[in-house]
Amino acid sequence: MNAMNIGFAEAASYLTRASWHPVMRGPLAEIWQPTDEDSVRIMVPKNSNAPDFEPMIRNLTVEVGRHEGRDPAHVREDIARQFLDITKLRAASEDEINDTIPMRAGIALFESAKRLVTASAGSTLFRQGNFGRNMPRRAINHAKNVRLGHTMTGSYILPIITSAAVPEIYEFNEGLEVQPSLDIEVEESRFDRRVVTTMAHALEVLEEIAVTRDSMPTTSEINDAVAEGVSRELCDAISSVLTTGHVENYDVTFQWAPAATPPIGLTDKVVFPRETEFTVREIAEQLKSSERVEEQVIFGIIVNLMAYPNDGTGRVTIKSAIQGRVRNVNFDLDWESYRRASQYHTERRPVFVRGVLHVPSGRQATMEVSAFGPDPSTMTLDDALQPHLATMTAEGREMRQALERRETRQREERRLPRSDPEGPNTAGS
Repeated sequence: MNAMNIGFAEAASYLTRASWHPVMRGPLAEIWQPTDEDSVRIMVPKNSNAPDFEPMIRNLTVEVGRHEGRDPAHVREDIARQFLDITKLRAASEDEINDTIPMRAGIALFESAKRLVTASAGSTLFRQGNFGRNMPRRAINHAKNVRLGHTMTGSYILPIITSAAVPEIYEFNEGLEVQPSLDIEVEESRFDRRVVTTMAHALEVLEEIAVTRDSMPTTSEINDAVAEGVSRELCDAISSVLTTGHVENYDVTFQWAPAATPPIGLTDKVVFPRETEFTVREIAEQLKSSERVEEQVIFGIIVNLMAYPNDGTGRVTIKSAIQGRVRNVNFDLDWESYRRASQYHTERRPVFVRGVLHVPSGRQATMEVSAFGPDPSTMTLDDALQPHLATMTAEGREMRQALERRETRQREERRLPRSDPEGPNTAGS
């Protein structure tokens, strides 16, 4: 299958967003015209198996391009990507890279694409600083199914193509009397967009701590970055291109599918100059040696809420797809997080939960929550304007502080000589 094929759905989606509308419908084709002009009409073919389908699509792009004053090739590209998220990896060097690239840098760029997708898929499922040999099988399989497009002009650009076509079966604001449901097939189709969302956010965080700042990030900042999706594998995907010696800037641009509401609040582009190579590699080394509790990320729909006023917490139940099955998961939230959960329940908003998941055989699944918020891949403008979305819960803050104290103690122990009789007693640590 060619991921950039054009069908009737793509053409109709583009034309609708460009303020065209159908004026005549038939089983094999439709006639469309601009809303503000009735002298221009185009035929939109429906049967992609018909022998004249491709010539009619070419004619459509020429006519639309003439009407919009654009190159038909650009029109065709925009129509083809209606339901596709395009992640463009660009290796730039004024002296060494134009429409061709040194072999070493080219191999690193293609390998980086695989690493970025795998690491982002892994972090969509788990928050872990160093996956090593424990990369989730689902993340590995996901990377095998992602497609690459033809390299593009503009230094050397490699596009990663992922589907953003998700059936819209989750209705917002449908009323509390309607019991929300979760569809496994829909959840599976959402995974592609969630992986790209994780990648965009994690790379933005990595750019902040490795490029924007003038000093090395602290251990606490690196641990916070892990919670946002940064991993050793993600860092290696970036540094592997910069270390070739042929690339001056490695940048990643995110082009969201026009027909799927883009997540709000994410950057469209991150840039890693060659001089940040050392910092990115140092972050990777710290992540490789640090000990972190593995946290799982689940997505789902809230189905029940129960408040405990005297305890200062509330119990939330969500339906989530776990290992290919729909399961109910119970967890407790502090009052502020519980208030937002109540809002998302009323609106039927998909949510994400991060923490330690317990799935005992034959018993109710539970989670020790460290962070909670709306599903980042469906983030709206209203969500983005609200402060402290996906804030750590009180339990999450305590967990992070305990981990940081343990890591500080371990670093101090490693700095002590082995023969030092005054070294700390670590028997109980």
